[in-house]
Amino acid sequence: MLGSCDEATNHDRILRHPNRSKNMAEDTFHETQHDLARTLIRTFYEALAVQFDRKDHITKDELDRAFNLIEGFWPKTLPAFKANCRLCIDKIGSRAYNPDARRKDFLTRFVFSLLITTIPSRMDPASGKYFPQVIVRGIQRNIVNLFSNAEYEMLNSQAQAIFATIGTDDDAQTWPLIRADETMSMLADKVFIRMLQRFRQFNQQRQSFTAVIVSSIEANAYKFTDQDFCEIFEVVFGRYDKMIKTPEGRTKMDVYYGDGTADGISSIFFAFEQFKKDVVAREGRTKGMRSGGRR
Repeated sequence: MLGSCDEATNHDRILRHPNRSKNMAEDTFHETQHDLARTLIRTFYEALAVQFDRKDHITKDELDRAFNLIEGFWPKTLPAFKANCRLCIDKIGSRAYNPDARRKDFLTRFVFSLLITTIPSRMDPASGKYFPQVIVRGIQRNIVNLFSNAEYEMLNSQAQAIFATIGTDDDAQTWPLIRADETMSMLADKVFIRMLQRFRQFNQQRQSFTAVIVSSIEANAYKFTDQDFCEIFEVVFGRYDKMIKTPEGRTKMDVYYGDGTADGISSIFFAFEQFKKDVVAREGRTKGMRSGGRR
């Protein structure tokens, strides 16, 4: 009991230490390591939790399969932890991550940085507004609508941890750095797969997504079309359609993100492909009517 009191006293002294404030910046980097480790562990937990939800139990073989796949991936996480350590060393240098103190929504920044660096900007000739920049507010509202408050906070923290680990949120650097690091790439995929799974009722979610985008654009600033939706969907989620087309990719998808994830994503993309065919057919009919009207 006396030992516990001594520990409490020492702890209290640490909290009140006069040099404590100057160490707060260093604590931020410790938290980055801690957040990264927590995210990796949570990924493993969530993959198993989904299987429990489906059938109230998992077999030892299923546990071994999941653990072996995670264990095989584990050595590849070393560069991510190394990058965090490098941040501690270089925190005064240009690689240190110093976001605007006013920024709270890291998740939207994370998603939109992929769009803005992948989709070529195009200007609306009437308004002078550029796509995709003109839809950033609609993307933000859609992200908020897709998740509960608790889910949003968790994913927002993960996006912030990724930015902190790669050392920047500059659009030009963000995705090359993420995809060059397999751990960061896996954590980024986790965020997007969570979003993709919200499209299980594809047509209903697509209509909701489009309505939010349209309502967020200033009047006559830009006409958001079904083709625009298809382009966004492919940029953000197309990677996972390719992933589940290989046996190894399907296995990883189910282990990392929960049993049945690959099948669920396959169904979503089946609906998406049907929608794209409908869009092309409508375009063909519209062009045919225009051609007929000019004769």
